[in-house]
Amino acid sequence: MDNHYHLIIETKEKPLHKIMQKVNNTYSKNYDKRHKRRDHVFGGRYKSILVNDDKYLYSLLRYIHENPVRAKMHRNMADYGWSSDQFYRNNIKKQVYIDKILNMFSDNRKIALNEYKKFMDQKEVLQKPKDFYEAGSVIGDEDQKNDDRCAGCPDKETLDGILRRVVRSEEVFQLIKTGSSQRVLSDDKISYVKAAAEQGYTFKEIGNNIAISAVAANKMVQGR
Repeated sequence: MDNHYHLIIETKEKPLHKIMQKVNNTYSKNYDKRHKRRDHVFGGRYKSILVNDDKYLYSLLRYIHENPVRAKMHRNMADYGWSSDQFYRNNIKKQVYIDKILNMFSDNRKIALNEYKKFMDQKEVLQKPKDFYEAGSVIGDEDQKNDDRCAGCPDKETLDGILRRVVRSEEVFQLIKTGSSQRVLSDDKISYVKAAAEQGYTFKEIGNNIAISAVAANKMVQGR
C-alpha cells in the first residue's frame, strides 16, 4: 500500500523481531539512498498477531489481498502489482512461498488454484485486522502455542469419530460420508466442521473426509 505493508510470515529458527528488523532496515536504507534523505521511514514498531486457526489465516490473506480494492486503487485485487495474489493465482513459485496455503485447499494443484480463486473472489465483509488486535495478540487456540503432541497428551479424535459423535444418526453419518448434498444435512455438517476445527484439523482434511472443498468447510465454520 502507499503508507504501509502487510506480511504473512511463518517463523522457524529466526524470531519475528529479527526478521522485521532486517526487512525494515534494508528498505529504509535503500529508500533514503534513492531519495537522498536521512530520516525515519517507518513511524513506530510493527504490529503482529499469532494465527493459530486456519479460518483466520484464510480470511487474513484475503483481507490483505483486498486492500487495494477497498482503498479504490484498483477494481480487482489481481491488478495490483505489489500483491502476492498474482503469485497464488498464477502458481508462481518465486519470492512468495505459495505451497503452504494452496496445499490447505487441495493436494491437487489445479483444484487448489481454482478453490483459491473462488475464495478470493467472494463478495462479503471480512473481519478487519484491528478487530483481531483488539481481541488479543493470538488468534485461535492459545494452547496451540505449546506442542499439541506433547508427552501424555491424548491423541486427537478421528474425523469419522467426530462425525459420528455430532450427527443425529448412523443414517445421517452414511449420507454425509457418501457426499450427499441434501439441505437437511447442513446443520450436521456444520457441527462436524466446527468440532473438527476445534481439534486442530485443517479445512482440507475436514473437507476431504466428507467430500467437500476446504473453502466450503471454511464457510461453514464461519457461519456463512
